[in-house]
Amino acid sequence: MSAETTRYLQLLEERLALLGSLATALTAARLDIVSLDINGLEARISEQENLCNQIRSLDVQLDRVQRLCVAHIGAPSIQPAAAISDEFAVRRRAILVRLSRVQATVKQLNDEHQALLRRSRRTVSALLNSYQTFAMTYSKPSQLRAELPAEVHAVAGEGL
Repeated sequence: MSAETTRYLQLLEERLALLGSLATALTAARLDIVSLDINGLEARISEQENLCNQIRSLDVQLDRVQRLCVAHIGAPSIQPAAAISDEFAVRRRAILVRLSRVQATVKQLNDEHQALLRRSRRTVSALLNSYQTFAMTYSKPSQLRAELPAEVHAVAGEGL
């Protein structure tokens, strides 16, 4: 295997590891949401952003190395089977299968995370509406008394 093909496989392995970390961060974020751990959720969001940035950077490197591999082999777009070493082909196929699985897992976790956030938003909105509806019930009695018109105080016997 050439240096380019070895580097390509290393980058694929790195991408695989980063996607695994992203899956772990999404799972942990779900637990933070369910337990209402806002600080934990914010930390997970920051971690997810960092991992996504690393994946984007790695994808640029992967594209560059992939182009070098194709140029090294001499094929314009599709690598001929004879030009690829058996070891490279086997390792590449195994990594790509694992990569496909972890990408599917991350997609599923991301979809679940989005659905959970949508439901949480609706729950928070419903609670805020409920609180606003019963705001007078939950306000401080001294505030309530100051906010009531004078006629109400008179009817209650306080204005006499």
